[in-house]
Amino acid sequence: MCLIVDANLAGIVFSSPPHPDFVPVIDWLLEKDGCLIVGGHLGTELARLEKAKRFLLALLRAGRAKQIPAQQVSREEAAVRETGYCQSNDGHVIALARVSGARTLCTHDKTLQKDFRNHQLIAKPRGSIYQRKSHEKLLRHTTSCRWRR
Repeated sequence: MCLIVDANLAGIVFSSPPHPDFVPVIDWLLEKDGCLIVGGHLGTELARLEKAKRFLLALLRAGRAKQIPAQQVSREEAAVRETGYCQSNDGHVIALARVSGARTLCTHDKTLQKDFRNHQLIAKPRGSIYQRKSHEKLLRHTTSCRWRR
């Protein structure tokens, strides 16, 4: 599984030390076979947050993060908008998941959570939401993940 971290949680996920609910995420990314996915508008949002920016750069250098080209994400975001199913203002996150194959998202945005779980937007497999330590079982690779080690 590849993971997407929404900008609304990036400060908590990438804090030092990490929030206890996100220690499994950091461990998975740094010590196991995890992969963080960024790109498009989300990449721009994360680059504005100093903690996230430094952590992301370290993950990219270590080969534990993948940057999806902004043009690819933008094209898919237009397709997502055309479906009429996306209710949140985060079509770029849905597009990033569709392009990359990532199916786990860290976010507290309720509307985005509904969109991410909507089988008309993300399917085979459906999206999952990681919010707390008890969701650790979501930190695994799925059949849609293109970045398995």
